[in-house]
Amino acid sequence: MKKIIAGLIAVMCTTAMGFGGPKSEGQSGGQKVQIRYLAWNLGTPEENNLERRMLAAFQEAHPEAQLTILEVPRNADGTNGSYDNYINALAAQSNLPDVFMWTSVPDTAGKGWAYNISEYAAKDPDYQKVISALRNSAQVNGHVYAIPNQAHLYGMAVNLSIFEELNVPPLPFTYTLEDLRARIAQTTTNKYKGIDNFAIEDWGPFTIDSKLGYATFDAKGYHFTSPAYAQAVSMYRDVVARGQTGNGNMIDPASWLPEGVGWAWGEGYIALQYEATWNLNGFVNGERPFKADLMPLPNEKVVLVPDFIYIGANTKQPGLAYELAKWMGFGGEGQKKRVEIAKSAGLNLNGIPLAPGAYPEVDAFFLQNYRSLRNFTQIYQMIQQKPQNVIVEGFKVVPGFNLSRFTADTGVLGRVGGTEKSLLMNELVVSIVRGERELADYAPEMERIANSEYQKALDLIRNK
Repeated sequence: MKKIIAGLIAVMCTTAMGFGGPKSEGQSGGQKVQIRYLAWNLGTPEENNLERRMLAAFQEAHPEAQLTILEVPRNADGTNGSYDNYINALAAQSNLPDVFMWTSVPDTAGKGWAYNISEYAAKDPDYQKVISALRNSAQVNGHVYAIPNQAHLYGMAVNLSIFEELNVPPLPFTYTLEDLRARIAQTTTNKYKGIDNFAIEDWGPFTIDSKLGYATFDAKGYHFTSPAYAQAVSMYRDVVARGQTGNGNMIDPASWLPEGVGWAWGEGYIALQYEATWNLNGFVNGERPFKADLMPLPNEKVVLVPDFIYIGANTKQPGLAYELAKWMGFGGEGQKKRVEIAKSAGLNLNGIPLAPGAYPEVDAFFLQNYRSLRNFTQIYQMIQQKPQNVIVEGFKVVPGFNLSRFTADTGVLGRVGGTEKSLLMNELVVSIVRGERELADYAPEMERIANSEYQKALDLIRNK
């Protein structure tokens, strides 16, 4: 293992950026401040995507720095190397980059990889402009370890063409779960399904009871015994029982889709879909064969899916590293530069701006691209005015989330793919939604298991 790590470090490919343009003077004595950057969204040097152009602009604005992009080493056969393996190798050598992207906030903090940036964040007016749900999710044990880098927004995507064809009234911007349930039924025919990806068991409780978060989680844990969770699961069961979903976990898609259709939603056979903003470009550029829009979830609620960036715990330049991470993510000057570069290069922004309403030129550029999606642009205004209607998906921000919600062993025997086994948490949830089991019989034990996994993960972080 030591040889493998040593080999990885030896081929780090830590190429200085070589941006071109005039050479800059360094600090006194000609010494530049060395700062290293690693992220999975950089593409290749030849592509020179928006992220790399942003790094070049940072270097130009900070001549005192010598910015180096760390490139993930390629495998011996020339294929792309593993980002995960590379960063773990760097961490094992206490050689983390000054700024890097990684997944889970609590895991990154718990491993001791992330620098505590609480002091910087508290004094930074730009940081206070970031959507509050994102700022809150960047904390572990009351300290800020993660820097919001980008975010996508989940809502209810609507195939307007199906609604028009079937003469079904579209959903209004503000609607209820009952309104949604009615539209699912009205748009289900021999040709179409009312919904495919539903996921109401995770977002539904929040639309019913605002004290609950994603997958019923709040600061105290999970609440699978709550009335809101029971209501959400009951609605999903009814949709499945009536054959109104195309979800492959619940039915056999081949039993209703025309031969050759590979993506029911994307090819126009689904009326409604729990979907994120990464799906929107296909509608504004004409790739999708139907008219669409993105609605909020019931009661004007939305879910954010963030990416975070971190300052390496071993950095010797925390101040400059913070400025770089801020520039690449939430910072006002960085966001304005991002718009400037995107305009000149004919590129789009990835995700939604992290501080809606704070920087008019950023808002204007972003909304112009989506001007044909009237409900989506209204969502963007709504999250400025009603930040309490926003929650963050649990995967990257809740300790032990994947175990608690998906992969913990429940001890309940059942059949999956024709094999008798002990069901994992999500397999049990699917079984309940299919109507094979009753939620009331299992909810208390599900809640106990989920909260036990959460507590174990939390204890590991606290003991670091």
